[in-house]
Amino acid sequence: MRMCYQAIQHKDGEIVRVRDCVLLRSGPGRSDVPYVAKVGALWSNPDNGEIMMSLLWYYQPEHTEAGRQSHDVDCEVFASRHRDENSVACIDDKCYVLTYNQYCRYRAEMRRHDDSALPRSNLVPELSPSESSPVLPDKKIPSQDVDPANVFVCWKVYDFRQKRILKNPS
Repeated sequence: MRMCYQAIQHKDGEIVRVRDCVLLRSGPGRSDVPYVAKVGALWSNPDNGEIMMSLLWYYQPEHTEAGRQSHDVDCEVFASRHRDENSVACIDDKCYVLTYNQYCRYRAEMRRHDDSALPRSNLVPELSPSESSPVLPDKKIPSQDVDPANVFVCWKVYDFRQKRILKNPS
């Protein structure tokens, strides 16, 4: 029987939770394009005690059959149904994969911060987190202290079996 976890502490001290997105090393060089994945589960391997994770892969354009195209956005990733299991030791850093609308809000907040503008006013009062739902939807937008290189936008799907990009059905 394997022991499951809701979160782990990464070697740099950051907490990685189930449903967080992570960057994984794709090669020995720092210039290698990292892999991007969403953590589906965390558990201890009963055979050797190693902490493992179930992943749902995102594909960067460089990792697709066609490669990066001129119309691809720099920070774009493609969702997929490709599932896998890896050791948490492969995690390089935490990252954020945003929908197009979330990404637009994130970029607007970054511009507002860079321009030293006042924070936007809320027309609707914020809800406080409850015990049943500790994370608010707006909290998925990364704060200004997150490295922009770790923020991605996803609005297309990559069919890894047929090796083609589809428009996101949602």
